[in-house]
Amino acid sequence: MPNIHKLCLRSRDQSLRHLIKKLKPKKKQDDCSMIKGGKLVFYYDYVDPGSYLMDQLIDELMEDKQDLILHPLEICPPTIIPIDPTNPEWVDYNNKVQQLGKQSHLKCTYPISPPWSRKAHELRLYARKNNIERSVHKEIFRAYFQQHLDIGRIDILVAIASNSGLSRSECKATLDVDRYSAEIQKLGLEAQDDGIMNAPVLKTEAGSLEGPTNICELRKFLKRSDITLSSDGSS
Repeated sequence: MPNIHKLCLRSRDQSLRHLIKKLKPKKKQDDCSMIKGGKLVFYYDYVDPGSYLMDQLIDELMEDKQDLILHPLEICPPTIIPIDPTNPEWVDYNNKVQQLGKQSHLKCTYPISPPWSRKAHELRLYARKNNIERSVHKEIFRAYFQQHLDIGRIDILVAIASNSGLSRSECKATLDVDRYSAEIQKLGLEAQDDGIMNAPVLKTEAGSLEGPTNICELRKFLKRSDITLSSDGSS
């Protein structure tokens, strides 16, 4: 994983910690610190090519997507300068992900300069409230990595929401007032507290898989973790 991920995460605005603790709710039954058997937690970011690759592989291998828990982990929060696309470590990381994609027969293309992803994660939480989390999650990834749209822009995200059947006006109002921003920050800090500093990471009751990988290694991990594989992905 590129060190720039670690630098961004370590530079997270620590002055927000006291606020996040006040906002921290009681643990849910499916909270990442208490993973039940058969559940898979996916720590990801919408502008991370490794996360996009793993999301596609999970789709191909995992039978029951209801057992997938999405946990946002921004590689570069809004308090930090966006990633320099010419950074050698970032370039090497992108090349590595492309090679892993080819091994899994997946074509990966990447926008030049990754924007902040906070608003995209907020949209996913808004979609979860409206019971269409999974489809909006996929559309956000598709908008960025296939259409190369700037998912840091509210108007782009509102269009994604509207095309998915959500209210355009309500979505815009929600994103304008940062309704879910504190929750995204809280979830990122929770990941750090659990020792997870970089995306992507997969975590089950049996263990974790860090960084992007190919489909063969992911299949082995899911089998070891007793995650039910689809008929196409079990071989």
